[in-house]
Amino acid sequence: MLITITKIDRQKKNKGRYSLYTGEKFIAGISEETLLEFDIYSGKEISENTLSKIKEKEKQVAAREQAWRFLSRREHSEKELRDKLFVKGYEAGIIDRIISNLKEKDYINNERFARLLLGDEINLKKNGPLLIRNKLLKKGLETDLVNHLLNEYYDEGLQQKNCKYLAEKKYKSLKGSDINQQKIRLGNYLAQKGFTWDISANIIAELFRS
Repeated sequence: MLITITKIDRQKKNKGRYSLYTGEKFIAGISEETLLEFDIYSGKEISENTLSKIKEKEKQVAAREQAWRFLSRREHSEKELRDKLFVKGYEAGIIDRIISNLKEKDYINNERFARLLLGDEINLKKNGPLLIRNKLLKKGLETDLVNHLLNEYYDEGLQQKNCKYLAEKKYKSLKGSDINQQKIRLGNYLAQKGFTWDISANIIAELFRS
């Protein structure tokens, strides 16, 4: 069965999209990209199979535009972007194609994403390596990459510096309680921030000697 495109209206709220009609019946909303790809014009006859392909193409266009909106706000890991597109209701096959295309064009780069996130975690939040490692792995980053970057960026001296910074801030809020309880609370806090006991123990001892 052939469908005759009788009218093509540019949408008022989105000038880059068009509404297709057969008679007075709306049959699809499409992007300019799809309009050109399928050579759609008023009076053209298309099959139901072609209409299905047009609608499938539009799903891909919508998913790609959504991905671009996410990426325009900040960098994303591959897993992070996949999860967000899935939550938006896009099919796995479409997501696979979008992700593959974005990786080819270097819009998604797990190593670049990891380095940016690592910099924020170390320099701004001052978090410890255990917490940072867990965060990066939850973003879907490879274990070998995470371990390599932590070794590259976060040596023991910097860990001690950040641990001391957080410990001194927390220590000020612990005044007035039992000394042993203060040490326990401070140790638990630093552990939650991702520091090993080997790093935090000496800093805690130093604070309570002063």
